[in-house]
Amino acid sequence: MADAEIRFPETYVSGVPVWARRRKRQSGLASALSRVVIALLALFGGMVLGVSLRVGSVTKGGAVIDRWIAKGQVEYTKALEQARASQKS
Repeated sequence: MADAEIRFPETYVSGVPVWARRRKRQSGLASALSRVVIALLALFGGMVLGVSLRVGSVTKGGAVIDRWIAKGQVEYTKALEQARASQKS
């Protein structure tokens, strides 16, 4: 039988060990946004690692990725100019 004088140790809350309690997960926009940012960073890091291994050094891999970014920027600028020209006419 349980004695009224016996108390649970400090690690117990409501008769359940602290480490066994379920923790609430974050929800909402901040959590979703942080997951997307982490996934994009992981993807970019994996891409840098893969390109660096393929070309033989991190410096050369970074140069390859910089060329891809520059090429994408040129294509984006062309597409933006075409869209603006089509809106004017």
